[in-house]
This record gives sequence, structure tokens and C-alpha cells, in this order.
Amino acid sequence: MDFNFSEFLNEFPDFFMRHYFMVGAWFVVLVMLIVVQFKLLTARIPKATSGQAVTLVNRNDGVFVDIRSSEGFALGHIANALNISASDIKNGKISRIDNYRDRPVILVGKDKFDSECFNSGRSLKKQGFTKVYILEGGILDWSSSNMPLSKKK
Repeated sequence: MDFNFSEFLNEFPDFFMRHYFMVGAWFVVLVMLIVVQFKLLTARIPKATSGQAVTLVNRNDGVFVDIRSSEGFALGHIANALNISASDIKNGKISRIDNYRDRPVILVGKDKFDSECFNSGRSLKKQGFTKVYILEGGILDWSSSNMPLSKKK
């Protein structure tokens, strides 16, 4: 059973014709992945590990902003973190963190796949915040690293 490259190339158009819907769907997925990666590369929002984030907050007078829902926040959050929803950040309802425009703002999401963190970070950058970071791994990695969680408001 030898692989014949020229035969493969000859059957390629035939495959496309028989499975045009599937090929189209895969093409759309590929384009979406490229767009997301491009946004990530151009946004330049750095990620901070748990240790780096604590240092930024303690030494540079930064703040943790937890963008999860108020229910998720009530289940456990980083001590002294502010709970501001992603939609509030997008809509500019950020008066509680206005005085942090030139200080570190560490966004906390649920996990490392939380796209709301990325979008919130982009919104804050557009609104004039200069030192925006995303907590790498979100609250899930924070708690799995045995970092303290609070249930106080």
C-alpha cells in the first residue's frame, strides 16, 4: 500500500465537490482561529502569574478586578478584589477603578479560556488604562495554587 501523491492531488477536487459543506465549515473555523490569534497578538495584554500579580498589587499599588458574575464572586474571590462585570467594563461603568489608570489592573476570569478577560482588557486599554494584565489561568489556577480566597464582600 504505497502512497501516491499525484493520485492524492487528483482526488482532492473530487473530495471538495462531494463534501463542500464540511470543507466550508472547516474553512470558517480556520478563519475564526486566525482572527482570534491576530487579536491576541495585536492586543498586547500581558498575562501575570499568581506570584507576579501579587507583586504588582502589593508593590505597585495595583488592584484585582474580578469580572466573573456576582454569584461566582460570592463563592470565592481574591481578597480586596473588586467585582466589575465585563459588560460594565465594556460600557465604561468603571468609576470604582478610575484612579488606577496608571497603576496595575489585574483582570481575573474563571479560567485560562475566559475570553471575557481578554475583551475587558482591550476595553480598559481603549479607555486609557496603561497597565492592564490578565491573571494567567484565572481564579481556577489561583485556587489550585493554594492561594487564599475570600468570601467577604
